[in-house]
Amino acid sequence: IPRVFTDEEFRQKKLARSTNQQVIDFWTKEVIKTTGDQSLGNFAPYVSSKFDNFISNSYLRPIIGQPKSAFDFRQAMDEGKIILVNLSKGKVGDLSSSLLGMVVVGKILKAALSRVDIANEHDRRDFYLYIDEFQNYTTDSIATILSEARKYRLNLIVAHQFIAQLKDNIREAVFGNVGNLVSFRVGPPDAETLVKHFGPVF
Repeated sequence: IPRVFTDEEFRQKKLARSTNQQVIDFWTKEVIKTTGDQSLGNFAPYVSSKFDNFISNSYLRPIIGQPKSAFDFRQAMDEGKIILVNLSKGKVGDLSSSLLGMVVVGKILKAALSRVDIANEHDRRDFYLYIDEFQNYTTDSIATILSEARKYRLNLIVAHQFIAQLKDNIREAVFGNVGNLVSFRVGPPDAETLVKHFGPVF
């Protein structure tokens, strides 16, 4: 992506292979008209700097720099395979861990939704997604998995420390869709929240 913004020769090679007319029009008609603060020369360093943390990471760069994923998540689901993803922050860094986690969760959701081509829901093999410290990977994909992925046989097991770690929409998706809840050493704020949602029986 940084090369597209900073290397004109590289950009022209990519455009020559593009079949999307909107993309071609953007780069050949709109970008060349921009001047001043909005010109490509001023804007390119800003956009490129957003990727520095990822492309300068020797552990992450070979992973995200591949033209094709080494994993077929749909195949893993349908054949009952196991995929382990080590996203230790000490190994890949905080930001990189979050990015990779969100990418993997998104790909698993996409693979699950593609099971719509299996007409009979009971023919879809159960696939279990376990996420530890899942507050680090909370995106709309998580909320979608909680509310919609059940019929595609994608089952979610998540673990985290306390409720305040979750964004409002994720928290509501958890309380509205989770079938089983296991709690240990609940603090006063979490106890009040759980009683509010599940009643004094909790």
